Amino acid sequence: MDFQHFAPQIDKLPQRSRKDVVNVMFWNAIRDSFTLSTWLAIGAVVQGLLVVFVRPTFAVAPAALVLLYRLSRTMLQSFGVLRNPLMDEILMGKFSVQIGDEHGNAPTDSAQQQVAVIMLGARSNHPLGIFGPGFKQIGDYFGAMIDRLNADEDSGFLGSSTYICNGERLTANGVMTCCYFRTVEDIHRFAHEPLHREAWDWWNNITATHPHLCIMHELYDAPKKGWENIFVNYHRTGIANIKEPVIINGREYQPIANASRGPLATQKGRLAQPKLGAYTGKQDLEKQDFVNAKY
Repeated sequence: MDFQHFAPQIDKLPQRSRKDVVNVMFWNAIRDSFTLSTWLAIGAVVQGLLVVFVRPTFAVAPAALVLLYRLSRTMLQSFGVLRNPLMDEILMGKFSVQIGDEHGNAPTDSAQQQVAVIMLGARSNHPLGIFGPGFKQIGDYFGAMIDRLNADEDSGFLGSSTYICNGERLTANGVMTCCYFRTVEDIHRFAHEPLHREAWDWWNNITATHPHLCIMHELYDAPKKGWENIFVNYHRTGIANIKEPVIINGREYQPIANASRGPLATQKGRLAQPKLGAYTGKQDLEKQDFVNAKY
Protein backbone atom coordinates (compact mmCIF):
# COMPACT_ATOMS: atom_id res chain seq x y z
CA MET A 1 0.00 0.00 0.00
CA ASP A 2 1.21 3.46 -0.89
CA PHE A 3 1.49 5.32 2.43
CA GLN A 4 4.27 7.57 1.12
CA HIS A 5 2.05 9.29 -1.48
CA PHE A 6 0.49 11.77 0.96
CA ALA A 7 3.49 12.13 3.26
CA PRO A 8 4.68 15.49 1.76
CA GLN A 9 1.16 16.91 2.04
CA ILE A 10 0.69 15.74 5.62
CA ASP A 11 4.03 17.23 6.67
CA LYS A 12 2.82 20.65 5.48
CA LEU A 13 -0.51 20.55 7.34
CA PRO A 14 -0.86 22.89 10.33
CA GLN A 15 -0.22 20.99 13.56
CA ARG A 16 -2.84 21.59 16.24
CA SER A 17 -2.16 20.85 19.88
CA ARG A 18 -4.69 19.47 22.32
CA LYS A 19 -5.00 22.99 23.74
CA ASP A 20 -5.85 24.38 20.30
CA VAL A 21 -8.56 21.76 19.79
CA VAL A 22 -10.11 22.44 23.19
CA ASN A 23 -10.07 26.19 22.49
CA VAL A 24 -11.91 25.72 19.18
CA MET A 25 -14.45 23.41 20.82
CA PHE A 26 -15.06 25.93 23.61
CA TRP A 27 -15.78 28.88 21.32
CA ASN A 28 -17.98 26.78 19.04
CA ALA A 29 -19.92 25.66 22.10
CA ILE A 30 -20.30 29.30 23.18
CA ARG A 31 -21.66 30.23 19.74
CA ASP A 32 -24.06 27.29 19.84
CA SER A 33 -25.35 28.27 23.29
CA PHE A 34 -27.39 31.21 22.00
CA THR A 35 -29.81 31.63 19.11
CA LEU A 36 -29.06 33.94 16.18
CA SER A 37 -31.66 36.43 17.45
CA THR A 38 -29.92 36.54 20.84
CA TRP A 39 -26.55 37.28 19.24
CA LEU A 40 -28.15 40.03 17.12
CA ALA A 41 -29.76 41.48 20.24
CA ILE A 42 -26.40 41.50 22.04
CA GLY A 43 -24.85 43.31 19.08
CA ALA A 44 -27.70 45.83 19.02
CA VAL A 45 -27.22 46.61 22.72
CA VAL A 46 -23.46 47.11 22.27
CA GLN A 47 -24.12 49.36 19.29
CA GLY A 48 -26.66 51.34 21.31
CA LEU A 49 -24.17 51.86 24.12
CA LEU A 50 -21.62 53.24 21.65
CA VAL A 51 -24.14 55.83 20.48
CA VAL A 52 -24.47 57.06 24.05
CA PHE A 53 -20.77 57.90 24.28
CA VAL A 54 -19.80 58.92 20.73
CA ARG A 55 -21.39 60.51 17.69
CA PRO A 56 -23.60 58.12 15.64
CA THR A 57 -21.23 58.34 12.67
CA PHE A 58 -18.31 57.10 14.74
CA ALA A 59 -20.47 54.54 16.56
CA VAL A 60 -21.34 52.82 13.28
CA ALA A 61 -17.76 52.92 12.00
CA PRO A 62 -16.36 49.85 13.86
CA ALA A 63 -19.09 47.48 12.64
CA ALA A 64 -18.96 48.93 9.11
CA LEU A 65 -15.18 48.56 8.92
CA VAL A 66 -15.29 44.95 10.13
CA LEU A 67 -17.95 44.07 7.54
CA LEU A 68 -16.01 45.84 4.78
CA TYR A 69 -12.81 44.02 5.75
CA ARG A 70 -14.48 40.61 5.81
CA LEU A 71 -16.35 41.17 2.56
CA SER A 72 -13.18 42.35 0.82
CA ARG A 73 -11.16 39.42 2.12
CA THR A 74 -13.85 36.93 1.06
CA MET A 75 -13.96 38.34 -2.47
CA LEU A 76 -10.16 38.35 -2.80
CA GLN A 77 -10.02 34.74 -1.61
CA SER A 78 -12.79 33.77 -4.04
CA PHE A 79 -10.82 35.19 -6.98
CA GLY A 80 -7.57 33.59 -5.84
CA VAL A 81 -5.80 36.83 -4.93
CA LEU A 82 -5.51 35.81 -1.28
CA ARG A 83 -4.90 32.37 0.15
CA ASN A 84 -8.04 30.54 1.28
CA PRO A 85 -7.28 29.39 4.86
CA LEU A 86 -10.18 26.93 4.74
CA MET A 87 -8.03 24.80 2.40
CA ASP A 88 -5.04 24.69 4.75
CA GLU A 89 -5.96 21.34 6.31
CA ILE A 90 -7.20 19.65 3.12
CA LEU A 91 -5.47 16.57 1.71
CA MET A 92 -5.97 16.76 -2.03
CA GLY A 93 -6.69 13.38 -3.58
CA LYS A 94 -8.47 10.17 -2.78
CA PHE A 95 -7.22 8.39 0.33
CA SER A 96 -8.14 5.67 2.78
CA VAL A 97 -6.98 4.99 6.33
CA GLN A 98 -5.43 1.55 6.82
CA ILE A 99 -4.35 0.64 10.34
CA GLY A 100 -1.10 -1.16 11.09
CA ASP A 101 -0.60 -3.69 13.86
CA GLU A 102 0.29 -2.87 17.46
CA HIS A 103 3.99 -2.81 16.54
CA GLY A 104 3.50 -0.28 13.75
CA ASN A 105 3.97 -2.76 10.90
CA ALA A 106 2.17 -1.54 7.78
CA PRO A 107 -0.75 -3.71 6.61
CA THR A 108 -0.32 -5.81 3.49
CA ASP A 109 -4.05 -6.15 2.86
CA SER A 110 -7.08 -3.88 3.21
CA ALA A 111 -8.87 -3.76 6.59
CA GLN A 112 -6.28 -6.17 7.93
CA GLN A 113 -6.79 -5.17 11.58
CA GLN A 114 -9.98 -5.14 13.62
CA VAL A 115 -11.31 -1.80 14.90
CA ALA A 116 -13.63 -0.86 17.75
CA VAL A 117 -15.52 2.43 17.74
CA ILE A 118 -17.30 4.03 20.68
CA MET A 119 -19.41 7.16 20.14
CA LEU A 120 -19.80 9.26 23.28
CA GLY A 121 -22.43 11.97 23.55
CA ALA A 122 -23.32 14.61 26.14
CA ARG A 123 -25.85 17.42 26.19
CA SER A 124 -27.07 20.04 28.64
CA ASN A 125 -30.80 20.76 28.62
CA HIS A 126 -30.43 23.53 31.19
CA PRO A 127 -31.72 27.02 30.22
CA LEU A 128 -28.11 28.20 30.54
CA GLY A 129 -26.88 25.48 28.18
CA ILE A 130 -23.22 24.60 28.72
CA PHE A 131 -23.14 27.03 31.65
CA GLY A 132 -25.66 24.91 33.54
CA PRO A 133 -24.49 23.10 36.70
CA GLY A 134 -22.40 20.01 36.12
CA PHE A 135 -21.68 20.29 32.41
CA LYS A 136 -18.19 21.68 32.95
CA GLN A 137 -17.36 18.69 35.12
CA ILE A 138 -18.43 16.34 32.33
CA GLY A 139 -16.06 18.13 29.96
CA ASP A 140 -13.23 18.08 32.51
CA TYR A 141 -13.58 14.36 33.16
CA PHE A 142 -13.78 13.56 29.47
CA GLY A 143 -10.73 15.68 28.65
CA ALA A 144 -8.76 14.00 31.42
CA MET A 145 -9.70 10.56 30.11
CA ILE A 146 -8.63 11.42 26.56
CA ASP A 147 -5.30 12.72 27.89
CA ARG A 148 -4.88 9.52 29.89
CA LEU A 149 -5.51 7.35 26.83
CA ASN A 150 -3.11 9.37 24.68
CA ALA A 151 -0.39 9.05 27.31
CA ASP A 152 -0.65 5.25 27.55
CA GLU A 153 0.98 3.56 24.57
CA ASP A 154 -0.60 0.24 25.54
CA SER A 155 -4.17 1.55 25.85
CA GLY A 156 -5.14 0.48 22.34
CA PHE A 157 -6.50 4.00 21.78
CA LEU A 158 -6.02 5.17 18.20
CA GLY A 159 -7.56 8.64 18.25
CA SER A 160 -10.80 10.61 18.29
CA SER A 161 -12.81 13.36 16.60
CA THR A 162 -15.47 15.57 18.19
CA TYR A 163 -18.57 17.03 16.56
CA ILE A 164 -21.48 19.27 17.51
CA CYS A 165 -24.80 17.60 16.66
CA ASN A 166 -26.33 20.78 15.20
CA GLY A 167 -29.08 19.04 13.25
CA GLU A 168 -31.17 18.34 16.34
CA ARG A 169 -32.27 21.80 17.48
CA LEU A 170 -31.41 25.45 16.94
CA THR A 171 -29.22 25.89 19.99
CA ALA A 172 -27.62 24.07 22.94
CA ASN A 173 -26.96 20.98 20.84
CA GLY A 174 -25.20 17.87 22.03
CA VAL A 175 -21.52 17.06 21.60
CA MET A 176 -20.47 13.74 20.05
CA THR A 177 -16.98 12.26 20.18
CA CYS A 178 -16.02 9.23 18.09
CA CYS A 179 -13.18 7.27 19.69
CA TYR A 180 -11.26 4.55 17.87
CA PHE A 181 -9.62 1.59 19.61
CA ARG A 182 -7.92 -1.54 18.41
CA THR A 183 -10.30 -3.88 20.23
CA VAL A 184 -13.41 -3.87 22.39
CA GLU A 185 -11.27 -5.38 25.13
CA ASP A 186 -9.22 -2.16 25.17
CA ILE A 187 -12.41 -0.17 25.77
CA HIS A 188 -13.57 -2.49 28.55
CA ARG A 189 -10.17 -2.36 30.21
CA PHE A 190 -10.19 1.44 30.31
CA ALA A 191 -13.78 1.48 31.59
CA HIS A 192 -12.55 -0.26 34.74
CA GLU A 193 -9.57 2.01 35.33
CA PRO A 194 -9.64 4.38 38.36
CA LEU A 195 -10.23 7.58 36.37
CA HIS A 196 -13.28 6.27 34.54
CA ARG A 197 -14.54 4.69 37.77
CA GLU A 198 -14.22 8.07 39.51
CA ALA A 199 -16.13 9.81 36.71
CA TRP A 200 -18.85 7.16 36.76
CA ASP A 201 -19.26 7.43 40.55
CA TRP A 202 -19.55 11.22 40.23
CA TRP A 203 -22.23 10.82 37.56
CA ASN A 204 -24.25 8.37 39.65
CA ASN A 205 -24.15 10.79 42.58
CA ILE A 206 -25.48 13.81 40.67
CA THR A 207 -28.12 12.33 38.35
CA ALA A 208 -30.95 12.94 40.83
CA THR A 209 -30.04 16.61 41.30
CA HIS A 210 -28.98 17.33 37.70
CA PRO A 211 -31.76 15.95 35.47
CA HIS A 212 -30.83 18.45 32.75
CA LEU A 213 -27.59 16.57 32.02
CA CYS A 214 -27.62 13.61 29.65
CA ILE A 215 -24.96 11.25 28.34
CA MET A 216 -24.93 8.30 25.93
CA HIS A 217 -22.68 5.93 24.07
CA GLU A 218 -22.79 3.52 21.16
CA LEU A 219 -20.15 0.84 20.65
CA TYR A 220 -19.32 -1.06 17.48
CA ASP A 221 -16.87 -3.90 17.00
CA ALA A 222 -15.67 -4.18 13.40
CA PRO A 223 -13.78 -7.40 12.61
CA LYS A 224 -11.04 -7.73 10.04
CA LYS A 225 -12.40 -7.05 6.54
CA GLY A 226 -15.51 -5.60 8.17
CA TRP A 227 -14.81 -1.87 7.86
CA GLU A 228 -13.72 0.62 5.21
CA ASN A 229 -13.43 4.34 4.64
CA ILE A 230 -12.78 6.77 1.81
CA PHE A 231 -11.93 10.47 1.72
CA VAL A 232 -11.72 12.74 -1.33
CA ASN A 233 -10.13 16.20 -1.01
CA TYR A 234 -10.99 16.09 2.68
CA HIS A 235 -9.47 17.15 5.96
CA ARG A 236 -8.35 14.65 8.57
CA THR A 237 -11.39 13.79 10.66
CA GLY A 238 -12.97 10.64 12.00
CA ILE A 239 -10.71 7.65 11.53
CA ALA A 240 -8.39 9.83 9.42
CA ASN A 241 -7.53 11.73 12.59
CA ILE A 242 -5.95 8.77 14.37
CA LYS A 243 -2.35 9.27 15.45
CA GLU A 244 -1.04 5.67 15.33
CA PRO A 245 1.64 5.61 12.58
CA VAL A 246 2.81 2.81 10.33
CA ILE A 247 6.54 2.16 10.03
CA ILE A 248 8.11 1.58 6.62
CA ASN A 249 11.90 1.17 6.31
CA GLY A 250 12.36 2.64 9.76
CA ARG A 251 10.33 5.79 9.05
CA GLU A 252 6.95 6.64 10.54
CA TYR A 253 4.09 7.53 8.21
CA GLN A 254 0.53 8.51 8.98
CA PRO A 255 -1.77 5.53 8.21
CA ILE A 256 -3.21 7.32 5.16
CA ALA A 257 -2.86 5.38 1.92
CA ASN A 258 -3.32 6.44 -1.68
CA ALA A 259 -6.73 5.19 -2.86
CA SER A 260 -6.80 6.62 -6.37
CA ARG A 261 -5.75 3.26 -7.81
CA GLY A 262 -5.32 -0.37 -6.81
CA PRO A 263 -7.56 -2.30 -4.38
CA LEU A 264 -8.29 0.76 -2.23
CA ALA A 265 -9.99 2.47 -5.19
CA THR A 266 -13.22 0.48 -4.70
CA GLN A 267 -15.36 -0.47 -1.73
CA LYS A 268 -14.90 -4.18 -2.39
CA GLY A 269 -11.16 -3.69 -2.45
CA ARG A 270 -11.13 -1.68 0.78
CA LEU A 271 -13.10 -4.46 2.45
CA ALA A 272 -10.81 -7.09 0.90
CA GLN A 273 -13.98 -8.84 -0.24
CA PRO A 274 -13.81 -9.00 -4.06
CA LYS A 275 -16.92 -11.18 -4.29
CA LEU A 276 -19.08 -8.89 -2.17
CA GLY A 277 -22.49 -8.38 -3.81
CA ALA A 278 -23.19 -8.36 -7.51
CA TYR A 279 -22.95 -5.02 -9.27
CA THR A 280 -25.20 -4.96 -12.33
CA GLY A 281 -23.83 -1.79 -13.93
CA LYS A 282 -21.13 -1.58 -16.55
CA GLN A 283 -18.38 -0.40 -14.25
CA ASP A 284 -17.71 0.22 -10.60
CA LEU A 285 -18.80 3.84 -10.01
CA GLU A 286 -15.83 4.71 -7.80
CA LYS A 287 -13.33 3.33 -10.29
CA GLN A 288 -15.17 5.03 -13.15
CA ASP A 289 -15.01 8.41 -11.44
CA PHE A 290 -11.42 8.31 -10.24
CA VAL A 291 -9.45 6.02 -12.49
CA ASN A 292 -8.22 8.98 -14.54
CA ALA A 293 -8.05 11.49 -11.70
CA LYS A 294 -4.68 13.15 -11.22
CA TYR A 295 -3.58 14.08 -7.70
